[in-house]
Amino acid sequence: MDAKQTHKAHRVHKSGASAKKKLQANNRKNAEKNNPKAFAMQSGQKADRMARRKAELNEKKYHVPMADRTPTIPPPIVVAIVGPSQCGKTTLIKSLVRRYTKHTLSEIRGPVTVVSGKHQRLTFMECANDVSAMTDMAKVADLVILAIDASFGFEMETFEFLNLLQTHGMPKVMGVLTHMDGFKDNKSLKVAKKNFKHRFWTEVYDGAKLFYLSGVENGRYLDREILNLSRFISVVKLRPLAWRSSHPYMLADRVQDLTDPEVLERNPKANRTVALYGYLRGTHMKGRDRVHIPGAGDYQIDQAETLPDPCPIPDKERKRLDERHKLIYAPMSEVNGVMYDKDAVYIDVKKPQHEEKAEEGEGEKMLSELQKVNAITERLASQQFNLFSGAQPVTAESIRRPAVFGDEAGGSESESESGGEGNASEDDDGESAEESEDESSDEDEEPAPVDYRAQRIAARAAEDSAIGVGAEDDDDDDDDDILRRVDASSGSEDSDADSDANGSQIERLAPIHTGAKRVNLMDLVYGSASASASKPKAKGGADDGADNVKSLAFTNDLDIRELYRHFITNPDESGDEEANPGAAAADYGEDATGDFVDLEAESGDDDDEAGSAAGSAAGDSDSDSENEEEEEESEAELPEENKFGLSSEKMKKLKSKFDKIYDAEADDGEKKDFYQQQKEELQSYVDNTRNEMAELADINYRWSGEYVKVVIEDMPYEFMQGFNPAMPVVVGGISNEEGLSLINLRIKRHRWYPKILKTGDPIVISVGWRRFQTIPTYFMNDRIKNRMLKYTPEHMHCSAAIYGPYIQPGTGFCAYFLKRMHSFGIAGTGTVLENSQSIDIVKKLKLTGYPDKIHKNTAYIKKMFNSPLEVAKFEGASVKTVSGIRGQVKKAAGSAGMFRATFEDKIKISDIVFLRALHTIPIKKFYNPITSLLSVTYMRSIAEIRRSKNMAVPNKQDSHYKPIARVAKHFNPLVVPKSLQAELPFKSKPKIIKTDNTSRAVVMDEHDKKVSDLIGKINLLYKDKSKKKREKDTKQRSEYKLKRQAEEAEADSRRKKKRKTFFRKEGQHQRGGKSGGSKD
Repeated sequence: MDAKQTHKAHRVHKSGASAKKKLQANNRKNAEKNNPKAFAMQSGQKADRMARRKAELNEKKYHVPMADRTPTIPPPIVVAIVGPSQCGKTTLIKSLVRRYTKHTLSEIRGPVTVVSGKHQRLTFMECANDVSAMTDMAKVADLVILAIDASFGFEMETFEFLNLLQTHGMPKVMGVLTHMDGFKDNKSLKVAKKNFKHRFWTEVYDGAKLFYLSGVENGRYLDREILNLSRFISVVKLRPLAWRSSHPYMLADRVQDLTDPEVLERNPKANRTVALYGYLRGTHMKGRDRVHIPGAGDYQIDQAETLPDPCPIPDKERKRLDERHKLIYAPMSEVNGVMYDKDAVYIDVKKPQHEEKAEEGEGEKMLSELQKVNAITERLASQQFNLFSGAQPVTAESIRRPAVFGDEAGGSESESESGGEGNASEDDDGESAEESEDESSDEDEEPAPVDYRAQRIAARAAEDSAIGVGAEDDDDDDDDDILRRVDASSGSEDSDADSDANGSQIERLAPIHTGAKRVNLMDLVYGSASASASKPKAKGGADDGADNVKSLAFTNDLDIRELYRHFITNPDESGDEEANPGAAAADYGEDATGDFVDLEAESGDDDDEAGSAAGSAAGDSDSDSENEEEEEESEAELPEENKFGLSSEKMKKLKSKFDKIYDAEADDGEKKDFYQQQKEELQSYVDNTRNEMAELADINYRWSGEYVKVVIEDMPYEFMQGFNPAMPVVVGGISNEEGLSLINLRIKRHRWYPKILKTGDPIVISVGWRRFQTIPTYFMNDRIKNRMLKYTPEHMHCSAAIYGPYIQPGTGFCAYFLKRMHSFGIAGTGTVLENSQSIDIVKKLKLTGYPDKIHKNTAYIKKMFNSPLEVAKFEGASVKTVSGIRGQVKKAAGSAGMFRATFEDKIKISDIVFLRALHTIPIKKFYNPITSLLSVTYMRSIAEIRRSKNMAVPNKQDSHYKPIARVAKHFNPLVVPKSLQAELPFKSKPKIIKTDNTSRAVVMDEHDKKVSDLIGKINLLYKDKSKKKREKDTKQRSEYKLKRQAEEAEADSRRKKKRKTFFRKEGQHQRGGKSGGSKD
């Protein structure tokens, strides 16, 4: 019963029908690989088409290269879920959060940040069905998921949001079809999918991703469909947008009121002090910058500080994301375990699968302790003893450590035991030995898994150390071996268990490979002078630093590969060493991790330890007093030394040699085209800027990717009183964009907006971070003047002049009315052209007058002006009559506005005189920020005021177009003098002939009337009969035509069938004849 049950292993058939079938399938699959010539293209046209198609696909991939300023630790990607109401947005967010974090949210309020991968975080935000919320989300969203109700179809909110995206920088867009379970049969479902896909492609681009969510199960969408959607989200490539890359901004995921309660008790409507929390994106932000909160206005930051990341990316490279790293941060959604304090947010998501292990027994603890392999230096470091009674106990940390360079580790027995492998004491992040020991002590509180491979490596290293491997015993091989072991332990593709074991392995090997020497009792009792005096000067030893430097300076076989990291990572030697000497020494040699740097003295936390470090330096100088002359000689020979002990000339030669080798290796590869060169050039600019900004770490900057707390004072009380987590709160930087000026725009009425736009009607402009109401003046430029337009053109662009804050030229904007009056809300879109202090817009002015007195070329015109002052203003203006005679205004001639004008020719009293002028239109300077997060006050148009008050449109009789009644003119007959008539020929002489042109009236008697009436009736009956006959004939012809078409179709089908049967038999007959002939 206790015996373990075993099963017979499966054995694959090696012969038989099934084996042959598999073999044939494999042969067919590998046929193309085995004989590639048989499957090559035989047609040149086909090859040409394939080549052109490949070239076109490659060209489609090209885009204008832009600099990617994404920080090393990027902020979470903002994923906006957009769609109309009741389309499944909340369910989609809950399903995605459940997929990433195994956590179920009961309610979605505000942004929800989750860790989606080793290097990626996502912030989900549900966009409310409001034009203000959609506008703000379009400005900060990195990825947009459009939720579409398949049972209802596309709605206007979807198209409005797409137009907002196009004007504010188009991010990545994906579509999700929900409510797919409403279709009864698969055929209608397939047709609907196809129609939705093509309509979606028309609005976005061909090939845009559109996912289908078939149904809901347990309040969430199906796991497989959500998994596919999450995979596409995780691999999406985001293109940097110009506006966001040049401005700092933050999407607030938490809002806190810091106002003193006593102030609120005295005055509940007092201005508040508000703290906004969120991830900083875009560029850096200063502590006292001016920012704009869309919907609240412009403010100055009172305080900005960096907080610990509440939802951090896993700090270690792993092959997969562990469950305990799948964090969620949603402070507004009331996630359980979220705790606030003044400066930080603490999250405790309880998961039953990560319960703490039970405490181990004594046997298990003893076994785990025995399994640990510690070097003797580590054991001594943890021990202390008293040399004399009453004296302070001595520890390994109190031993003074002289400065030892990288190749001096083979001079004495104590130094040879260290092995010269100081680099191994540093972990992957370049931390010091002390920090790694602290981490190892923290991790050793819990029993670590057994790693026999680490034990074997540690035992071998301890054995080598005990034998006394010096620096001259193949130093390069030892260093390479250490680097291989460290690299193997810090690989990014290791699993969780492997990375933990490797971390413990490095911690155990750290005391062995550090540069610290063993404790020498002679040094402790008699001091370092006796020890230094007793040191033998052996060949290859490290008696003093000068000899070693001298020998190293004239070494010709120095491996250039050892300097690789130095030249690549530290181009500026002096700056890096001054900024971080420990990091500089960690790149090359064992100074920082061995006997040179005292981290406690550097930190400045303990004054006593700093003093002891200074004393050790003084002691070292005394102990090396014997070799001062040799040091002076070496300094004379090497006037300029660096941390390698090489002269500047030697270093330049090595660097040039290295550059030649490195450049030659780079030139061996493929030559980069112009596109790749431009991309690399832009990226080099970004990298150089990032390196320069890294040196400004002490300046009060907040960098992109950090979790920032922004405190703003004097915030109106309506902000907190009417705060709604569903409305996004965006904090955008507006440096040098606060002044007001006239802005020249290029605008076009949207093709779906039903009405044209009118000059003078207040409209909302959304540009940059701002949303404000202004009064536009539309005009058209005709190269000479800016001519005002009362209405926008139907299907073309025009210009508009508005009054508002400075904005960068080339920035897109959209215009809409605050109160929706039509089905589609976006009224117009366009681009900012320029910021100017004055824009001259003129309007055509046409004045009419009538002649009063006419002389030869002079006339007096009346009813054009009302006073001599108006005439004086228009002196010298050009006038023109209807008949085309041009003239000029001279002087006023009377008190009623009459003036004298001269013309090219004599005008008539019936002429009308016109004066065409251009009148400058003043631009109305009106700027009203839309405070949707506060109390909204906006200007209404005249039509809205009349509509609210039920006022009729004023009716001016003079404004109506009156019908033009032209009076027929009667001309007098031509009078020819009698003397002239006598001289005219007979044909041209007037003749007086009486003609009888009068028509006679026909008077019919009763009989004639009856005859005429009868003939009329007969004709009427004939016409009606003919009409009926024509209609009948037409109907018969159409019926006959349909009948003939049916007969012809049937005859064609019979002929085709007969032809098919004939040719089939003929083909069979021919094949039979051929086969018979071959047999014969």
